Amino acid sequence: MKPLVLTVRALRELATGLSPEAISASSVLFEMSTSEIDFLIAAEDSENAQRIILMREQNIKERYAPEHLSDLRRDVLSRMASFAERARTPGSISLPRGWHQYKHNNYISFFVVPKNDTQASRWIAEILPGEGVDIVFWTTTTSDRRATLEEFEASNRLPIPSLDDGWDRVISSAREYFAQARRSEPSDVEMYLPALDQSTTKGWSYEQWLEAVSNDQRAFIMASTDKSIRLRGPAGSGKTLALTLKAIREVLRLRETGDGIRVLVVTHSWALAAQIADSIDSMGLGLLNEIDVFPLLEIAQTTSPRYVHGDSGFSLIGEDSYSGKRAQLDEITELLDDFISRDWITYRGRVSETLRLRFDSEDNDDRLALAWDLLIEFGSVIGASSIFPGVGSELRYFQLPRASWMLPLSTREDMQVVFLLYSRYMASLDARFLVTSDQVLADFLKDLEKHEWNRARRVQGYDLVFVDEFHLFSPLERQVLHYLTRDVSTYPRIFMAFDPRQSPSEAFIGLAADGTRSSSSATTDRELGDIANFELTTVHRFTPQILDLIKHVHHEFPTLDLGRHWDIDFTTVESAQDDGPVPRLISAASRPAEDIDIFRAVQELYSSGRLALAVVDTRQWRRFSELASHIGQSGKFHVSTISGRSDIEGLGYRRRGLVVGPAEYLAGLQFDSVLVAGIPDLNVAAPTANERTRLLSLLYLALSRAQREVRVYVNEDDGGAPEVLIRAVANGLMEPVKGSLV
Repeated sequence: MKPLVLTVRALRELATGLSPEAISASSVLFEMSTSEIDFLIAAEDSENAQRIILMREQNIKERYAPEHLSDLRRDVLSRMASFAERARTPGSISLPRGWHQYKHNNYISFFVVPKNDTQASRWIAEILPGEGVDIVFWTTTTSDRRATLEEFEASNRLPIPSLDDGWDRVISSAREYFAQARRSEPSDVEMYLPALDQSTTKGWSYEQWLEAVSNDQRAFIMASTDKSIRLRGPAGSGKTLALTLKAIREVLRLRETGDGIRVLVVTHSWALAAQIADSIDSMGLGLLNEIDVFPLLEIAQTTSPRYVHGDSGFSLIGEDSYSGKRAQLDEITELLDDFISRDWITYRGRVSETLRLRFDSEDNDDRLALAWDLLIEFGSVIGASSIFPGVGSELRYFQLPRASWMLPLSTREDMQVVFLLYSRYMASLDARFLVTSDQVLADFLKDLEKHEWNRARRVQGYDLVFVDEFHLFSPLERQVLHYLTRDVSTYPRIFMAFDPRQSPSEAFIGLAADGTRSSSSATTDRELGDIANFELTTVHRFTPQILDLIKHVHHEFPTLDLGRHWDIDFTTVESAQDDGPVPRLISAASRPAEDIDIFRAVQELYSSGRLALAVVDTRQWRRFSELASHIGQSGKFHVSTISGRSDIEGLGYRRRGLVVGPAEYLAGLQFDSVLVAGIPDLNVAAPTANERTRLLSLLYLALSRAQREVRVYVNEDDGGAPEVLIRAVANGLMEPVKGSLV
């Protein structure tokens, strides 16, 4: 038996669906083996990281999960990581009831996966004493091979491996490995992946950028700031650049007049905030102390008294709103699974048919969509109204007026079930001394509504507020924005940039977003007064040929009721780039044949610049992460995989290289050439209309990552070319190419 020692971060990374064979190509994972132990850690892990020891048979085919659950590896690893995180809580560990835990001394047993396991597999784990709260996963039992914890403890003669010497070595080696990865490589393999559309990677000054922007961008940059402005545009139109330049322009303009100004650029994540701050610093203007660039959650934590002084006593889930929402979704999904398996039968006959069908569905995407709707209800409705579990609180919830963007709840019984779930959700968080980003922002909103802030905002508030990726902000977060300006006598002046084709829920739950019923598009018009609308109609990233294909896919979207602010008129959009090659549609006979065609394209295009393989259907991610591993093992190509947005920061700077990732995680990046693959059967008889819309949206996103050349790969195993691409060929927008027949 050769144990594997890994960390929660490493587990979470594997749980994204990353193939074990692709670990060597990962930018955030490091493997090391000694004669006695295998190690796997992540880039941010330190000596003090909690260690997870997986006892396993030597030479086993499945390295990270029980052999009989290899098809459910993601679920296995995700639950292991959740267990380790819960074990850190002081006092007795308490797991969701759906895990069916048993305890004996330091041992604990629980179900390995939430469902779909006919063998009822259970982990036998041990929580080791000490500050690090290390975990040993000893073995699994099944319905055919049962064992009590008492029996296991009495019969277990295996020693816990000594980790200290090996652990110090692997941490030291990992630091050197990741430091080396960040160092500049020879120029012939260097690659820069700008995280901002039209970023300052050209080394241009502020004045040079003002000369280079399009007329649409310039109109927004020079527009009056006497009213709020929505800036809308498709991918590649330079929204972030225009937003950044306008913030700088207003500071410089008022410097000339001698007037002081405070400007805030607010984002949903630290990653984007850092990119915008770097962009401002690179424009050769020296320090612009008038501009603050922060995620909204950071502003709340540094302004609200209880968080400034650290008096809350609670730990925050996630480091910003983006990572926080993902963690909350995990919590709510577990809560739902537990409730449905145990208590749902008691309430099932009382609720409306609409809600009953959602709770009864065994489809994973339906469950995830319901979790998203509950997240919005918990954070932006109940929490935002400062309703906490307790006597009389349920009645307060019933009396809240319902808005069109909220989860449809047609009866009081529907609301009772939702509030019961909310109460259990809050109790679970409180037991582990955890607080969510929504709770922090709800507290912050209450502080902003006090007389104290009304006076303080004249000094601490901002004259202008710029919001990037506005479509990702929840109704609660949008309410907070209104209070951040300093002039209480006028409407706030907020400048919002968004892409109407990027749905907020899609960014977090992917395909499952098709089943959501709530919305993040609560109107802000009433609070902002008169709002001007600017639309960017010139794209700067890709050629006219790529733009024509993107327009074609855009017009193939089924009619969506997104509201009057969420439409884009692509008939007016033009490309500022020179002509390029016509996009190709390569049709292979099978999945293996498609892999051959993709590998040949990598060989052909690798030397010509930045290259990406964008995977449309995330359900095929494991297949393509394995392909990325095989390409990387040749030694001829530098291959990086992206399994989450956080991976973008670890890509490094190379002029050449292949980046492989789901299309949704490539948003914000740009490449000379993009290979688009992982397109499932989109024909009329296959998926639902909503799923087709979602996949078309991801196809649109994948195509828009390319600057010069696009090649789309399909195969007969997955249904061949979808109608939308066949029509593109018929219209002369794509060149058909016969792929491999293997």
